[in-house]
Amino acid sequence: MTAEALLELEDKILSASKIMVNILAESLMHENVHGLSAPQFRILDMVFHGVDKPADVAKMLDVSPPALTWILEKLENMGFLERSHSDSDRRRVVLGLTSMGEDVVRSVNAYRRSLLVKVLGGMKDKEVAQLESALEAFSDSYMKLKEKQATRADA
Repeated sequence: MTAEALLELEDKILSASKIMVNILAESLMHENVHGLSAPQFRILDMVFHGVDKPADVAKMLDVSPPALTWILEKLENMGFLERSHSDSDRRRVVLGLTSMGEDVVRSVNAYRRSLLVKVLGGMKDKEVAQLESALEAFSDSYMKLKEKQATRADA
């Protein structure tokens, strides 16, 4: 791939990323979730999908533990998140969503999905299949990169 073609592709990926952020922002507004930013929602979504260790959240978001602690405190004060100690190890903090946090994640993601269905509905079947294949390869490549980085960090 030429440098020019690679730059063009990078621009298209960044544009698609902006669209996904817009879809999230539109979904937060549609569901009347005020005062919750996209990065804060991402944390709630991660916890909703089973990430319960603050260290894992910090690593996935590439933020320092003190920065994450501040964000978690804010989410807790807003009533979306709970921090507690593990039953098996009292030194370990465990993250969980409140019922309000779960409701927000469910409703926002449902609206996001409805918008995505509309976007995909405007595409041809062949284009959707190509997109699916390309996104799978993109995700796999990203996960391999993160695994390599984690291996180097552990060494």
